[in-house]
Parts: sequence; C-alpha cells; structure tokens
Amino acid sequence: MFRKLKKSSGGFTLMEIIVAMIVVGILSAGGLMVYNGLIGSSNVTAAVQSITKIESAVNSYMQVNGGSVMPPPGVSLPYAMQEDNLLPASWTVSGNNVTPPNPGFIEGYFISTNSNPGQYRYIIGINAPQMTNAQALNICNSLENSISGVSASGNAVFNIGGGQTCLSDLFNGNAAGADNSAFQGNLTFTFN
Repeated sequence: MFRKLKKSSGGFTLMEIIVAMIVVGILSAGGLMVYNGLIGSSNVTAAVQSITKIESAVNSYMQVNGGSVMPPPGVSLPYAMQEDNLLPASWTVSGNNVTPPNPGFIEGYFISTNSNPGQYRYIIGINAPQMTNAQALNICNSLENSISGVSASGNAVFNIGGGQTCLSDLFNGNAAGADNSAFQGNLTFTFN
C-alpha cells in the first residue's frame, strides 16, 4: 500500500546557476547596446525634425515679409517669428537664442540672419552638450541637401557642395573620428 518515495534532486547545481547568470549578463549587455543605439538614433531624428520645423518657420516668415528674412531694426529674428506666430509662444526667446519649454537632447537653438549685399541667408544652430561626434555627423548628413554650410563651435562656416561634405568639413574626411566620443561644441547650419 505504501510506496517508498524516492528522493529527487530537483534543484539546480551551482554551476548551472553560474552559467545561467553569465548568459543573462551577455543578453543584458547586448540589449543595452541596442537600446543606447536606438536612443542615439532617436535623438538624431528629433534634432533633424526640429531643425526642419524651424527652417520651415523661417521660410514662412520670409513669405509673410515679402521674401525678406531680415527682421525689423532692433528686433531679433526669433522674436519677430514669435510675434508672427511662427514659433510657439511657449518657447523662451532671448535675443537670437530660443529654448523650448521641455528641452531634451537639444537644450536650445540659435536663429539668426547672415546678410551680404544682395544675398540673405539665415543660420540655425543647436546646443546639444550630450551630442557625440557620430550624432553630429548624422545630423549634418541628414541636412546636407538643404544647407550651404556648417560650422562647429562658431568657427568659420565650411561650405557644403562642390566636393565638400559634412564628413570632410567636420572631421577632415576621417570617418573614424566620427565616433561615440563627445562632440566638442555646437553645430550651426547656414541656409540660403
């Protein structure tokens, strides 16, 4: 009637637990790398979208003002754009600097005119202290067809086109320099 129950060794050995922990650690590290890559990519996409929206707002300002990008004397371009409801009222404008209410990857923008006789251009700069070299290059490459120049940290504007590219201007053609180390400074794009 009574059967003798066998003792089972249903637990895991120490070696099995260690192997499982190593496998989980490797998978977690791989997942973290993918996650960081996605975050970096989404930051680039958000930056390009924001710059494109500001570019569109400047072009709308020019249409409203008879093709001129020049604001009234003594008024900054961002302030004039905000007065014409082309920049959100929730954005803080201080001179040529513009800060969105909830800054993320890009902490602020710089919007200004750069006029030469007979030629009016405008510039849009970004302040993104957490930006990497790779992100700076990706942002510039995404805008390369609509910009005429790029500068880093207020240096002279490098021309785009005629054989010049974002890679040649920002990193002297050295693709290895466009790595994940911190980009030194800000980016400013010139639009014609």
